[in-house]
Amino acid sequence: MLKLPTGISALDTHRLMGRGIAAFALLLLYQASGSLASQSPYAAGWWNAVFLWLFLALVAGFTLASVRGRGLSAIAGILSVLVLAGLATWPLGVATAVPGDFGTPWLWAMINVGAAWCAFSFGARVGCVYALVIGAVFVPVRTTPEGGSATLQVALEDALFATVLGLIICVTIGILRHAADRSDTAADQAIDQYREAASATALSNERLRLDGLLHDSVMTALLTASHAGSGEEREASARLAQSALQRLEKQGTEDSERGPAALAEVAARIRFTVGSGTSKPTVTVPCETPEHLLLPGNVVRAVFEATTEAVQNSIRHSGASRCEVILTGHRAGGTAKINVCIKDNGTGFDPGLVSDRRLGIRVSIVGRMEAAGGSATVITAPRAGTEVRLGWEGEEA
Repeated sequence: MLKLPTGISALDTHRLMGRGIAAFALLLLYQASGSLASQSPYAAGWWNAVFLWLFLALVAGFTLASVRGRGLSAIAGILSVLVLAGLATWPLGVATAVPGDFGTPWLWAMINVGAAWCAFSFGARVGCVYALVIGAVFVPVRTTPEGGSATLQVALEDALFATVLGLIICVTIGILRHAADRSDTAADQAIDQYREAASATALSNERLRLDGLLHDSVMTALLTASHAGSGEEREASARLAQSALQRLEKQGTEDSERGPAALAEVAARIRFTVGSGTSKPTVTVPCETPEHLLLPGNVVRAVFEATTEAVQNSIRHSGASRCEVILTGHRAGGTAKINVCIKDNGTGFDPGLVSDRRLGIRVSIVGRMEAAGGSATVITAPRAGTEVRLGWEGEEA
């Protein structure tokens, strides 16, 4: 049995194919309902129990599973086996004394959907083999009185038609899966290339800043020293060199030390950003914190960006009517501690089904907070809303 795909395109294709096969099966059952009703009284009780009632129950289960998108492969595999085994045992399960107009076994209508179930569950290659095998099984069954007493030529023609159509269905399923897998692979490669390009751009920008610093400070100090003739000039050169060294030392951290802000101010920024022009969900941003609790600049940016990203995710995806952003902060032993809770009453989601290529949570929320020395946790489940918790602890600015 094939493993459940993990790529977003492959997973969507898997679910859509399941729904299509379910609709195909229900249509064929409807077409065969007349034969099923007229032929089932002639079948033995054990045959009806396994290949009629169990079969119908599993078809219903597969249809329901196709709506949810889970548990499809296992049920499809069982159904494909039942179609093949039921057709092979048809002469044994049906009484010999049947009417002259008994007709083709009703399971004949399910041959192609059986091949589709097999390809869906075990792969296109196994599905093609299945189509060939069930076509070969149908030929002798079709020539028996229980199978309609067809001539060998008619049986071969019917089997050939069913086999060719089954092969087409199986190959189509294989092509769709292959195309979805290639789409996922291309998307993953594009994301990797984007990350590499972003890293290269960041490194290039950092080098440009460092080059500018070296040119403006270090080269100036060196040129001044090279032209120094008097003691005052040499002293001035020494001061320039010391200043250049201090700037180099602070170069890696000055950005993070720039722009401290009180948590109340951060709350006001968030309130202004997410509360403008948003009719649904209604976003509230209460804040409980000491008035003079100052956060370093890098923490301010991380909290602001992670919070607004979480709220935007709620607006775009959750269908929530209410979203609350609660900011709290306090001092403990000279250390500042802050917590941000973003909670909505939306549909929620299953974190295990989120594709790796979705960077909104992993990079924009968790990554930002971890880069600033904080943490981020997402708590959610289908139909249970979503809660994002951000935390940071450290020295005040």
